[in-house]
Amino acid sequence: MTVKYRWRTDMNWLSGVTLSQWARLLRDNRPSATYAHRVALLTVLATYNSALTRFERIRLGSDYDHVAIERPVFILGHWRSGTTWLYHLLAHDPELTAPNAFQVVNPRTFLSTEAFSSRAFRALIPNKRVQDDVPMGFHTPEEDEYAIGILSGCTPYLGRSFPDRLAHYERFLTLHDCTEPERDAFATAMVEFMRRLTVHGGTPLLLKSPAHTARVRLLLELFPDARFIHIHRDPYRVFASTRHLYDTVDWFWTLQDRDPNVDATILRQYRQMHEAWFADRELIPEGQLVELGYEQLVADPMNQLARIYAQLDLGRFEAREPLFRAYLDELGPYRANRFEPLDEATKARVQQAADPCFDAWGYPR
Repeated sequence: MTVKYRWRTDMNWLSGVTLSQWARLLRDNRPSATYAHRVALLTVLATYNSALTRFERIRLGSDYDHVAIERPVFILGHWRSGTTWLYHLLAHDPELTAPNAFQVVNPRTFLSTEAFSSRAFRALIPNKRVQDDVPMGFHTPEEDEYAIGILSGCTPYLGRSFPDRLAHYERFLTLHDCTEPERDAFATAMVEFMRRLTVHGGTPLLLKSPAHTARVRLLLELFPDARFIHIHRDPYRVFASTRHLYDTVDWFWTLQDRDPNVDATILRQYRQMHEAWFADRELIPEGQLVELGYEQLVADPMNQLARIYAQLDLGRFEAREPLFRAYLDELGPYRANRFEPLDEATKARVQQAADPCFDAWGYPR
């Protein structure tokens, strides 16, 4: 890995926090001296963000407080299940508004700063994600979990940056063990960010966060007419790919010594996510959910997209089909990462954590 690439990736997802937020995080978590350069960089950025936040508050006031959020579309599925590929595909529909990387990292200020800052600082973001070959840039679609985490402090991703308090931040995956103020803060942050996106790009919104798979009950409380696309994948492959995700992305996110029990963390969160998903899936009204397999999407993307559009009433698929075909032609043949086969002991642990998933989706044990 080149030095140039390493300093660019020190610009992690916390780059959008304000100074008061950053002070609270430092108070609650003691960063390792190894990452003092990241702490210094984030302190500078937090000071800058605080000034920009005041500027946007003065400029816009509460102009977006009463904006209606109409029939949002949520892409659900565990990390490394194909959510990003599906997200990037659907984001080529000009009738859908998907947040980009700049917006999710700067949720308080993007309405005022995106046009200038996304050009001025574009050299600070890598061209591809560190865990795979997916293109990356300020204007590529990105998951809203970052924005909600920055606005509320309620995200399991903070456990990846501060693994010493992993158990505290892991509560925000399902929100089941959160306090009422924490749950309210999460909901308020989500609605605020979605209103800002609506002001910026219109509706319907297209959002993707794997963690939302465990929050269907809350999403329906906030947005009863929301539509959901759930994508699943062979649990063995998901585990191997998520392990690779932790081995790559976490190096750039962490501000403390890394979690020494990564495999256990992955399997625990996998089980928690899918227990919540299967418990709340039946709450989704008829006509508001499509489920598909990653393998189906890779084998026949156009027919799967047509099915999504028909079942969720997303408009005429034929009008968008040329855009999707052009994007797929540009990408070329899809190449997934390859990993060493899992040993039998690890397979057994995956089977135990993912037992309901094997049954529900028909993957062989």
